[in-house]
Amino acid sequence: MYDLEVLKTMRKMPVFSLSDIAKITKNRNYAKVLLARMVKGKTICRLMRDKYSLHDNPLIFSPFLNNPSYISCASALSYHGLISQIPNSIFLMTTKRSKKINNLIYHKTKNFFGFNSTKISGVNTFIAEPEKAFIDSIGIHPLHIIIDALPELDSKKLLNYAKKCNELKRIAFLLKKELNVSKKYIYLDPLSKKSGVRDEKWKLIMNC
Repeated sequence: MYDLEVLKTMRKMPVFSLSDIAKITKNRNYAKVLLARMVKGKTICRLMRDKYSLHDNPLIFSPFLNNPSYISCASALSYHGLISQIPNSIFLMTTKRSKKINNLIYHKTKNFFGFNSTKISGVNTFIAEPEKAFIDSIGIHPLHIIIDALPELDSKKLLNYAKKCNELKRIAFLLKKELNVSKKYIYLDPLSKKSGVRDEKWKLIMNC
């Protein structure tokens, strides 16, 4: 019966450690035995050293394996139903160094904003707003992967985020918003071929 109470508490947590469970059981040795038994019985998953979860959905636990971070890019756009392609990996933004944990890909960013706490299966996780996910994707995904999301985005919010993230030129072009932009030429898609026609008006090299 006591184990059921612990399990109930685990269900509310995206990720937990031995110390977290020891605080509940008031007995570290018992907590260690309990976790080992639950992992063996496949009641919980051992995600990495001293990181466990009752949930098998990476959208729930991934932000907490490299904290602070939030789900973004194609993963967030797919979650919001804005692109048809479902990525095999989960893409996240973090203030820490970039790293990969299995199929979880964390990208370091200076622009750590534009995300919300979101409940999935009753558990709070962190997912980018659609507009921020679109901007975070630039340089991580080819534009053709994310472009279908553009018509569904809030253009005012998108431009505001683009300005903060130094992506105003690309976003203004995609939205066909005439704004004052720098005279330095940049590639429209940072991941595409390094050649293309120079657009004098937008100061972009059209490489996609």
